[in-house]
Amino acid sequence: MRDPPPNPAISGFDCASHMSAFPYNETMSAPETSPETCTVFFADLAGSTQLYERAGDAAAYRLVEQCLLGMRQEILACGGRVIKNTGDGLLAVFPDANNAPEAAIRIHYVVQDLPRVSGHKMAVRVAFHTGTVIVSDEDVFGDTVNVAARLLELATPGRAIASEQSVLALKPEWRNLMHPLQSRSLRGVSRLTAPFELVCESAGDLTVVQSVQLGAEDAAELRLSIADRSMTLNAQAPSARLGRGSSSEIRVTDTRASREHAYIELRGDKFVLVDRSSNGTFVAIDGEREFILSHEEVVLRKRGRIALGRSTAESHDVIEFTCL
Repeated sequence: MRDPPPNPAISGFDCASHMSAFPYNETMSAPETSPETCTVFFADLAGSTQLYERAGDAAAYRLVEQCLLGMRQEILACGGRVIKNTGDGLLAVFPDANNAPEAAIRIHYVVQDLPRVSGHKMAVRVAFHTGTVIVSDEDVFGDTVNVAARLLELATPGRAIASEQSVLALKPEWRNLMHPLQSRSLRGVSRLTAPFELVCESAGDLTVVQSVQLGAEDAAELRLSIADRSMTLNAQAPSARLGRGSSSEIRVTDTRASREHAYIELRGDKFVLVDRSSNGTFVAIDGEREFILSHEEVVLRKRGRIALGRSTAESHDVIEFTCL
C-alpha cells in the first residue's frame, strides 16, 4: 500500500474553504461518468492546530501523517475508497453504507491508541451521508458531498454523525446504535436535515466507540444563564432550544419570542446560535455592538447577552452566555 501524499496543511480542516473546491455547481462541467449511489464519508482530525503550537511543526507533522495513514488503512479494510486528503482529514466513499460506521469505529480506535505528543491526545470527527454522486478517478461530485461536509460541522471529537438517508440504508444491528438528533438546517443546504449520532455504548459483542476525552483546555463548553437558572453545553449536552415553547431548555415569557425561537448547538469546537423566529434574535457580544439575527446564525465568542424578539436593552428575559 502506498503511503498517503504529504499533508499540505498544518491547520485543521476548514469545511467552508474545502467545499468551495468541490466543482459540483452548475457553472462547472461534471465528469462524463454515470451517477451512482454510495456513502460519502469525511474523517477529520480534531485539535491539530493546538498540536502544532505545542509540539512544533516536525513532531506534529509526523503524528498527523501517522493518523492519516491509519485512517486510510481502516477505510480500505472496510471496503471503502479514499478519494483524497482534505487538509488534516480524508474524503472517502463506500458502496455499502454499512461499512461506514464500522470504518468510523476503527478509525476512532486507531487514532485514540496513538501515543500523546507533548501531552496532546489526538481525536477524530466523522460524518457520512448516502446519496447519488459522480465519482471520477480523482474526486467525487454532487449535493451528497455538500451534505456530508456540512454534517461534519456537527460532529464532536470521538463521535460520528450520519444522515437519515444513511441510517435508513443500514442493517438493523447498526441502525439500532444510531441516536436521532434535533432536525436542523445545515449551512448551504435548503432543506431540513435529520442527523443521527453513533451511540456511545456496547451492544452485544460489538464495541462502539466511546467519546474521546480531550484535555480540559480543548473541550468546548458554553454556560447559559437566565434569571436564577443556568445550564452548561458541552460534548455530552451539545444543544439547547430557546423560546416560549414548553420543550425549550431555555424558556422565556416575552410575547415577542416565538415558541421555537432559536437554538444553540456545538459544531466541532464552536457553539453556533441559529435563529428561526419571526422577530429575530438580538446578540450583544462583550465589547461589540449589538446585532440581530434573522433566519441566520453566528458563532458565539467570549461572553455576551442574547434576547429573543427585542433588544437586550429592552428585554426582561436576557440570556447571558460565557464560552468556557
